[in-house]
Amino acid sequence: MKHSAKKYAKALADTLSEKKVDESKISANFLKLLERNRDTKYADEIILLAEDLLLKKTGNKRIVLETARAMNNREALGAFVKKGDIVEEKLNSNIIAGVKIIVDGQKQLDFSLQNKLQKVFKLP
Repeated sequence: MKHSAKKYAKALADTLSEKKVDESKISANFLKLLERNRDTKYADEIILLAEDLLLKKTGNKRIVLETARAMNNREALGAFVKKGDIVEEKLNSNIIAGVKIIVDGQKQLDFSLQNKLQKVFKLP
């Protein structure tokens, strides 16, 4: 790898955060740069890091919703999600029912039936 993933991500995030930029042109040129440096295999990691840097700069969050079944959870989160936040939905059959909400990979709210059952059976 010619440059570290963090350096690539910082350069991409800095460029994309400038006002009045052509995102598609920047993305295409960035991919050409990765190809030239033979670093395309790191593209997913670099893009994820750049996305995180952009979210921090703008004060936005990455929110992951884990549910047992596919559903439209975005409506339920209306008051908690602001413009620019990234909302991902993941299916997890172990949850049984309810939802887990993970914000920025750290904060977790667990309203799943699985969690409630674990708490009940751990009590004397």
